[in-house]
Amino acid sequence: MILQTAELSANQRAALEKMVGRRLQDPENIVVCSGKPKVASAEDRQLAADRMRHQLYLLDPSERRMSIEDWTAALLEKSEMMA
Repeated sequence: MILQTAELSANQRAALEKMVGRRLQDPENIVVCSGKPKVASAEDRQLAADRMRHQLYLLDPSERRMSIEDWTAALLEKSEMMA
């Protein structure tokens, strides 16, 4: 089950923050498996951001200027052509 922090009550939020040992960010999703929440650590979040920056760096300069929506549409078009 995926929980969004925006949908949590104050008590639910406090309980989850106690379980994970940190404050939850507002736009954050939490995956709950077998009753134990999996919340990315600050290190995991930084690693994910670094990976995304690296992937963006690998793009052609023309693709770097595209919006996320345009880039996703172009990527989907390429994958449809390959299928």
